[in-house]
Amino acid sequence: MSQREALEFGPIRNDEIAPVSELIEQALTFTPGTIAPWLEAIGHEHMRVVRRAGRPVAGMSVIQLGHYFGGRSVPAGGITAVGVAPDQRGSGVGLFMLQQSLLDLQRAGLPLATLYPATTTFYRRVGFERAAYRIIYEVPLGAIGVRDYTLDANRATPAEYPLIKQLYAQQAAQSPAFMDRPDFYWDNVLEPKEKRSYHFIVHRNGMPEGYVIFRHATSGEPLQVRDWVALTADAGRRILTLLGDHRSIIELMHLPGNANDRLLFLMPEQKYKAHWSLDLMLRILDVTHALEARGYPPGVHTELHLAVQDDLLANNQGNFVLRVADGRGHVQPGGNGTLPIHIRGLAALYAGYLTPSALQAAGLLAGPPEAIAAASMAFAGPLPWLPDMF
Repeated sequence: MSQREALEFGPIRNDEIAPVSELIEQALTFTPGTIAPWLEAIGHEHMRVVRRAGRPVAGMSVIQLGHYFGGRSVPAGGITAVGVAPDQRGSGVGLFMLQQSLLDLQRAGLPLATLYPATTTFYRRVGFERAAYRIIYEVPLGAIGVRDYTLDANRATPAEYPLIKQLYAQQAAQSPAFMDRPDFYWDNVLEPKEKRSYHFIVHRNGMPEGYVIFRHATSGEPLQVRDWVALTADAGRRILTLLGDHRSIIELMHLPGNANDRLLFLMPEQKYKAHWSLDLMLRILDVTHALEARGYPPGVHTELHLAVQDDLLANNQGNFVLRVADGRGHVQPGGNGTLPIHIRGLAALYAGYLTPSALQAAGLLAGPPEAIAAASMAFAGPLPWLPDMF
């Protein structure tokens, strides 16, 4: 019997939760005792393990969430807390676990899987590709250079949390890859256990146009902005003003943003830098379901003949015709396959992370100029990014 045949994949048992949590903490270098609350919040029923001879040797969890693409929330499994026991690394256990989990998620009817990688190469082996930016910018508060008090900024009460969620949904519909956050995730955004959080909603004549959430900073710490939404430029300037008004006490701010961030664009000078970044990776689990679930640019009417290569998920392998009209996509099997694309390339195209011409240059897409131009129109939109980590 081979090592692969000796492995068993399935839901976690109650007596395995503690040892698997410890295994994941060791693998991901978490402080002992810190992973258990996260796994409990997700739900132990969403944990999966690999056993060898009855012993749990790897574990992971899946968050039931969504990501916005083309203005529509597309269901996804957010893979998190992936760990392999030290003596099992390099044996194929991790690869086996990922392959089985993707098949599991596909059988559950999810069109997408997403994750943040500890190693990009490993996840590319099972069809994931970089698909959205997560950048934390370091901004000197004294260099924000914006002082605009035109709009009101008022401290939000818990009774106004639903309003914050509504504003987020408005922003998410315009921001590819934004999470459709589950309730437990929202709880951590709004009321984190580790630090006090401050919430301000920006109003114009009583009408909300944005908000900002930041965490308490002690002496020497940067101001940590957890979440922000600015539906108008005036709201963006008011948020920058509110944050900049901490400059007499706090020197730096850490702010989540995009590669061409529109909040930082409002600053008069480029006095900021990327402090930390890690791209979200995406895996297409069901080509037809995924392409039909997202939205497309209004006014675009086109037809793409895709020839998809997927070495793991057989239902994705083959030719598909995507017809785009009135902001929706319809997919049928067949077509002439004028756009050969690897499943990894389709992930980056789907999210808008790379243009068709860039994917062509990377060797993940081929086709004649007219087909490349049609794909460019179908998947046009803002750069994908998200403020969330999981």
